[in-house]
Amino acid sequence: MLSALTRTQARLLALLLVAACAWSATLSPSVSETPAGLPPYSDMVLYHDIAAQVAGGKGYYAAATELQTAHGFPTKPFVTVRTPVLTWMAVTMGWQAMQAVLAALLGLAIALWYRRLEGAAASSERIGVIVLMLAGGAMASQLLLVAQHEVWAGILLSIAMLLRGGKHWLWALLCAALALAIRELALPFVLLALAFALVERRRNEALGWAALIALFAAGMALHAAAVAAAAAPSDIVSQGWHALRGPGAVLQDLVDVSLITLFPDPLAYPLALLALLGWAAMPLKQARFALLWFLGFALMLALFARAQNFYWAIMLLPAWFMGLAFLPRALVQLWQAASAKPGP
Repeated sequence: MLSALTRTQARLLALLLVAACAWSATLSPSVSETPAGLPPYSDMVLYHDIAAQVAGGKGYYAAATELQTAHGFPTKPFVTVRTPVLTWMAVTMGWQAMQAVLAALLGLAIALWYRRLEGAAASSERIGVIVLMLAGGAMASQLLLVAQHEVWAGILLSIAMLLRGGKHWLWALLCAALALAIRELALPFVLLALAFALVERRRNEALGWAALIALFAAGMALHAAAVAAAAAPSDIVSQGWHALRGPGAVLQDLVDVSLITLFPDPLAYPLALLALLGWAAMPLKQARFALLWFLGFALMLALFARAQNFYWAIMLLPAWFMGLAFLPRALVQLWQAASAKPGP
């Protein structure tokens, strides 16, 4: 994509990138909103406790609404209560088996991307993809975080992103369906996949994505009814999602939920930004879809996510930072485009 830029376009993009990187280097980590001296009862502990009660024979919706209310979590609107899919999986398999499955999915995502890039990318770039996807998916290594719904959804969508649009689109649909069943925030991905299938005139695939959206709507209606039946009128109502935290918060959240946070802040945040430039130079047709997914979801984070919703950014992992493997290629392409001699 970058090699197709005109000299003027390339120079404008380069100036914009320099300014954006300079700005991002001034960012600092988000301040925790947990009051000093109070041990936090985190979402992860909540989800483990819900699973324990369900394993003991309690209904999911009764357990979820009671525990969320007892620990100061809202149950209204209904989306503040997660769908029961991940809990049912944990009760059936156990958390350690769940962690093994999650690690296997991450390994599958890495292997598929590595294989797909064969012949299209240098060996150093392919190795970089492995390292960067591991860095983006590091949360899968912690047993407590296996209960994080976004970790599952992000890994599943990174597989679906690669497989959609080709002969393996049914597998992409299956991965996206599971991601959507676990976390409804996967819906924009599914809508984008439908749009691409329609524009590219892949009729059967478009019908598949449309059917998934219809099933999702029906499932969420049932979920809403179940939450309403279990919740009490006095339950806490969410303060809403209209924080308008801006683009800086997106970079902060992405760094905070990945191993990129190990880098010094003036380097980590520009790297999170430059990963998108690397994606623009990736030699695969999936790059265009990925960029639209990343930018669209990042806009949603910038507009709606509160500081407590930092974990939404996990939906973009482990794929987001993969773009850094192609950053050298991107910089070369940008330089060549910017320094090209004007035509006659």
